Amino acid sequence: MNRRELLTHLALVTGSALASPFAQAALKGAGVHVRPQSSVLSEPQRHMVEQLAELIIPRTDTPGAIDAGVPAFIDQVVSVWYTPTERRIFLDGLAELDGYCTKSWGKSFTACDPVQQTRALTSAEESSASYQPQGPASIRAAPDEHSPFFYKLKMLTVLGYYTSEVGSQQELSYNPVPGRYEGDIDFDKVGRQWSY
Repeated sequence: MNRRELLTHLALVTGSALASPFAQAALKGAGVHVRPQSSVLSEPQRHMVEQLAELIIPRTDTPGAIDAGVPAFIDQVVSVWYTPTERRIFLDGLAELDGYCTKSWGKSFTACDPVQQTRALTSAEESSASYQPQGPASIRAAPDEHSPFFYKLKMLTVLGYYTSEVGSQQELSYNPVPGRYEGDIDFDKVGRQWSY
């Protein structure tokens, strides 16, 4: 492959990645996740999304999902970017999770303690464990809008976190102009993965 072909392939891959709805949502926010003007989430649902995102990426010695503005990012994507099918699956998933808590402990998800919330989230994860994305895995393929709630929640949480300034610069070691390539680095000396 010559240099021109390589650049053409890189442009196609990069263009495809940036054309995805999730990348567009991330780029539109320019790294700052703000709530949409017209949210489809009710106040209790927004609070539930905050708790769910923080369960997936909690605050430790690095900032958590709430610190990175992930709940606002999720709200933006669900309210503005999701298709009606995706939105219905997401909202139904929130309702099912809340119903699971009500049935198991007699209170809503947000009223449960962290141990109960974790059990409920684990149940949602287990119910989606058999999910296999439809069609071939390709960067050019449209996302599977029929993916289960937990899959959507986890993907949005991770995407929102690592497209935020907090996630890309504080949790990862951010280096906008990387130095030389070293293929064998002792991870214990570096301490974190690098993002570029």
